Amino acid sequence: MKTVSAPPVVRPTSLPAPIRWAQMRYRHRHAFEAWIILTPILLYYLIFAIIPVIANVAISFTRWNGISAAPVWIGLSNYARYLKPPYPLIVLNTTFFAVTILLVQTLIAFFIALLLNEKLAGRGAYRALWYIPTLTSAAIMAQLVNVFTAPYGGVINNILQSMGRPLVIFTISGFWMRSVIIVFSIWRGVGGPVVLFLAALQGINPEIQEAAMVDGAGGWARIRSITLPLLRPMMVFVLVTGVIGAFQIFEAVQLISKGGPFNQTNVMLNQIYNDAFVNSNFGVATAGATIMGLILLAASYVVLRSMREEQG
Repeated sequence: MKTVSAPPVVRPTSLPAPIRWAQMRYRHRHAFEAWIILTPILLYYLIFAIIPVIANVAISFTRWNGISAAPVWIGLSNYARYLKPPYPLIVLNTTFFAVTILLVQTLIAFFIALLLNEKLAGRGAYRALWYIPTLTSAAIMAQLVNVFTAPYGGVINNILQSMGRPLVIFTISGFWMRSVIIVFSIWRGVGGPVVLFLAALQGINPEIQEAAMVDGAGGWARIRSITLPLLRPMMVFVLVTGVIGAFQIFEAVQLISKGGPFNQTNVMLNQIYNDAFVNSNFGVATAGATIMGLILLAASYVVLRSMREEQG
């Protein structure tokens, strides 16, 4: 018996280009819309983030003054500079400032947010007052600090002199200059975490707190058992962003102490600025920027890992 095979399917070899384009656009319209929206953002990120990072790392292996046409390849010599004085002290100062400012500022911001979350008369005005320092010019505030801490004729020394106490020469005292920079940085930066904590506190259902009060839980017990667990996501965000901001301390040092006395208040960003624009050594400056980026990545990872371990 002879087997009859089915006739081959006849398909058009090609369709007109407008029809094919319309079909493809219909099948992939969501992808096209996504690429249309994302392309400007990706181009911006490529131009202002990825390419500068690659260029920074490449320049860190060279000797370049920022003017000559061709940087000279010198390998790891710029990174080796950070093993010699005064760079280890500068890294230590940066870490000390970052940890101190982050811990004290976060703790103060949390308790201020708790107070501002209560039903107080003029609560809106108090919230605005705490955020105003964040909006003020650092240069203007630094000049006011210099007026208070001037060695002779400063407000603080005038008060000490009127009380018969010895004068404090802030410009030659590493302890006092560190204290001034820490207080100034906390005062200017506490407003941001206060707003974030306050927003998270207002997102907590008040019925939970009321139920705990009915059960006899006190204020500290409610904070420990209810408020802190519910604020954990916001706490992680504040700590991670706080680590990044604290390690990037620059304005207070540049405007108040200039890194003195004897590099006792100098920090990495200030030294990067000096290496690049004062000493015209872009190789060492970019090496410092690369090291700071790695420190920020490591610190952020440690904070995230520790918070996840506590949660798990």
